[in-house]
Amino acid sequence: MDKIKTLIAISLAGVLFSCQERVLVEPVEIIPQPVSVTETQNKPFDIDEDTRIIINDSSLLAATASLNEVLKMNLPVLMERDVDKRRNDFVFQLDSKHDSLSSEGYYLQISKDEVLVRSAGAAGIFYAVQTLRQMLPVELETQPVSNYALPACDIIDSPRFPWRGMHLDVSRHFMPLEFIKKYIDYLAMHKLNTFHWHLVDGIGWRIEIKSHPELTDIGAWRVVKEDKKPWQDFEVWMEGDNRPKYGGYYTQDEIREVVAYARDRYITVLPEIELPGHSEVVFQCYPDLVCKDKHNKHLRNIGVYCASNPGSYQLLEDILDEVLELFPSEYIHIGGDEVSKQNWENCASCRQLMKKNDFTPHELQSYFINHFDEYLKSKGRKLIGWHEILEGDLSETATIMYWGGEKGVEDNLKKGHQMVLTTGSHLYFDHYQSLSKEEPKAFGGYASLKKVYDYEPVPEILEQEYKKLVIGVQANVWTEYMTNPERVEYMTMPRMAALSEIAWQEKGTKDWDNFRIKMDGMLDRYQTMNVNYAISAFRPGIRFELNRESKKLHVSLETELLAEIYFTLDGSDPDPAKSEKYASPFVLEESATVKAIAVKDVVIMGVPETKDVVMHKARGAKVTLDLEPSGRYSARGGYTLVDTDFGGDKWGNGKWLGILQKDFTATIEFNEAIEVSKIGYSCIEETGPGIFFPAGIEVAVSDDGETFKTVKIWSSNRQLPIPLTPETHTKIIELDFEPANCKYLSIKTIYQRVANSGVFVFVDEIIVE
Repeated sequence: MDKIKTLIAISLAGVLFSCQERVLVEPVEIIPQPVSVTETQNKPFDIDEDTRIIINDSSLLAATASLNEVLKMNLPVLMERDVDKRRNDFVFQLDSKHDSLSSEGYYLQISKDEVLVRSAGAAGIFYAVQTLRQMLPVELETQPVSNYALPACDIIDSPRFPWRGMHLDVSRHFMPLEFIKKYIDYLAMHKLNTFHWHLVDGIGWRIEIKSHPELTDIGAWRVVKEDKKPWQDFEVWMEGDNRPKYGGYYTQDEIREVVAYARDRYITVLPEIELPGHSEVVFQCYPDLVCKDKHNKHLRNIGVYCASNPGSYQLLEDILDEVLELFPSEYIHIGGDEVSKQNWENCASCRQLMKKNDFTPHELQSYFINHFDEYLKSKGRKLIGWHEILEGDLSETATIMYWGGEKGVEDNLKKGHQMVLTTGSHLYFDHYQSLSKEEPKAFGGYASLKKVYDYEPVPEILEQEYKKLVIGVQANVWTEYMTNPERVEYMTMPRMAALSEIAWQEKGTKDWDNFRIKMDGMLDRYQTMNVNYAISAFRPGIRFELNRESKKLHVSLETELLAEIYFTLDGSDPDPAKSEKYASPFVLEESATVKAIAVKDVVIMGVPETKDVVMHKARGAKVTLDLEPSGRYSARGGYTLVDTDFGGDKWGNGKWLGILQKDFTATIEFNEAIEVSKIGYSCIEETGPGIFFPAGIEVAVSDDGETFKTVKIWSSNRQLPIPLTPETHTKIIELDFEPANCKYLSIKTIYQRVANSGVFVFVDEIIVE
């Protein structure tokens, strides 16, 4: 993968002379942006072998260790009371009078004589060190550097939210211990303070529980099945099985090691233990915890604890007792999402429990969850869970982690619980980062760097009493398609930098243009650290906007991060030495193939992006649908089908029209009668989440929009059953018919019938010739 390989620090830095030697001074470009930065004209602070670190409290030792690690030095650390003040010291002062900035805020003053950091909390001093890190040469990330200095400036800083988190799912794909530490280091560098460790889920148990060793002896390992993803036909691997296995888990000693490592970086590790759902693996270890029917036969394992079985509660209490010993976090995450009530409704004893207490299935879920809310409170802890735990009658003391779309934030906050926002429309880092076909397989949605950066978590129209319930933000990393640490890095970096500014900066203070400039330095740092960051923000976006009156197509090219763009219109690959450099939007009147590449500091970023322009007869026409598309897959309504803007291979990018479980008809109305003889039906399929190519298409023509004549009937005639896979395929179904003059063209789509499954049809364009 091409990356920025040239360092530009010297061209950005000021060069000063001291003792006839060149001293490198970096610009003050900090992510996340501090509250206030005032650069002064004073001389910089030189760091040399005589520099010391002076502290006034032993709680600052973690910050001093971080500074020495950053500097690749071993500066002496001395207590303030034991030394005389002199020139050329780092001075770290803990002082409660600065609590107006919170314990995580700080004052940083750099002069030629000293670097003075003051804070009401040790965490604030640590975050000041992270700020200093970004003011130092990137080469220091890997090796000692001589002849550099810190620029003279005054910085005041404090975070917006007390909860600034990153999540990592290690159940679907296990991540080695050393990477967990590296991940924590990434959080610390970005001033994030919560590591949400998703240790268990339906297909893997990753934490040692000494009282129930079966959870890791059996539950940590799964059978590897050829041509199947981990979540397809899941089966635990047991001793004696000759089939290949996959898995792993963290011992309790390793857990303690991670917690201590994070604590030194002022990061809280939040464990998640799933209940009452997402627990298929538990019941392969303990099948007696699955619900039973009226004949005392176990129902199907759908990953949900039997809510009427005392053994369910006892097992989870045993697990939580050990979890509480390992994790000192204020909160314990209990999952609580996507709980099917099907087994409870068919379980003889659960039905009896619901009848006795006059519970609905949702209230039975609350009964189950509230038990553990009380249990955790009795141990001095607090329960947090995904927002579905709001179903039923949830305890008032529970805290919510919201993962739905942006539109649902307000309604969920009005239910009155403290909330951490992990809004799925913007903060799911398992979603695609660009619309490019070059992106590795991801989980459906789309959250580009700019989309993440622009997100404002607290709705403006919300009343103040509800706004204050938002205690923070967090990005989630689900690893269905992240099989190794390198892929996790690719999916999280540089979006973690955007998250840090959301979490740290006050509303209205973010500046996208300034962030783009600062990212040059941050990407240099990532590169030096050998981080496998994504170049998605350098992939040129090729954007079309059709003028419905003139039928001309306006084309614009843009990269999210700063780069030059070169393009062609004849399908050839752009060459920076020969091709036209993009300067402003242009207009096309005929079909073409647009290709574009980005160049950053003479390095070509990735491969050319391609988008076809198809100027067909129906472009810009009026389109009527006989039913509404499905929710967030509405795109631009019927106009989506004639806007010439194809959706590519990402069905969750907002450019595809999705219809669920219904045949539907789109009727195109032309300005005047025209001759038509062919249509192209552009569609996408990913059968795993239920998106299928159409089973049939019927084309009809009309002069008046009332009486239609069928001119083509097409059937796919696919062999059933159709395998459910995560692979994405696009195609244009071309249908020829005898030429016909018409003012109206009707296209009826027959969806693919699949037993026991909801089926979507996704279409992005109907090409009329």
